[in-house]
Amino acid sequence: MISQFSRELTMACLAAIVMVGDMAAQTGFVTKDVRDVGVSEKLGVTLPLDLEFTDSKGNTVPLSTYFDGQRPVVLTLNYANCPQLCTLQLDGFVNTLNQLDDWQAGDQFQVITLSLDPTETDEMAQQFRERVLSDYSAKTASSGWHFLRGSEANIRAIADTIGFHYNFVERKNEYAHTAVLTLLDPKAQVARYLYGIEYQPSTLRLSMAETADSKFVSTVDALILRCFSYDAASGTFVADAWLITKIVMTFVGVILISFLVWLHRQNPSKSTKPVA
Repeated sequence: MISQFSRELTMACLAAIVMVGDMAAQTGFVTKDVRDVGVSEKLGVTLPLDLEFTDSKGNTVPLSTYFDGQRPVVLTLNYANCPQLCTLQLDGFVNTLNQLDDWQAGDQFQVITLSLDPTETDEMAQQFRERVLSDYSAKTASSGWHFLRGSEANIRAIADTIGFHYNFVERKNEYAHTAVLTLLDPKAQVARYLYGIEYQPSTLRLSMAETADSKFVSTVDALILRCFSYDAASGTFVADAWLITKIVMTFVGVILISFLVWLHRQNPSKSTKPVA
């Protein structure tokens, strides 16, 4: 894992790059390397599950292998020879996952990292997988985080389906792409996009809990999801003030009624004796 200072410095540099990019876009100066790179959100679309890819063991498997109808799947698009961004993103992702004690890849959800590079070799892919998983503390990491490779056509098909736009920069022999997690529900439908190289543990956990089968969701998370909703602008869950107010008022009302009933039973009215 990179040091905190290095991470903060890199994040500052990335912020500066974004600012410069915005200025360039406003002035009409955008290089062909990053033109059209980004994400066009396509919430609700379903991944083509019949497409086949190569897993870390060299087996050819259909994408449907990783969707069981119960657990959500987090999809990342990265590649082994990425000079920096992929490492930063996956380090940030792993750091967040290590804070989710009750949500672990292989148990409550699955992770798929699809390589953008169709020329990636078995050795490159295996080293990439080992490096990423070495920092993930979950015991089920090996069975729950899948590193896939495929043909250019199949990689593009997945990227186009979720609206992930990237370019191959030939003169640098690297890919220009965005750092984003795509959350898929158990039926392989796009449920949410989380951007950046740092992710809030609560946001990631609740985002997955929203789509997971009820047996994977705790009572506390279910209650939180009842009272909070995702705000795309801030990238976090925000409270539904009116709903919370109604719940509190209902709770107070139940307590008050229960108290009055108890009080009545403690002081029953005396029956009037008949006059002789």
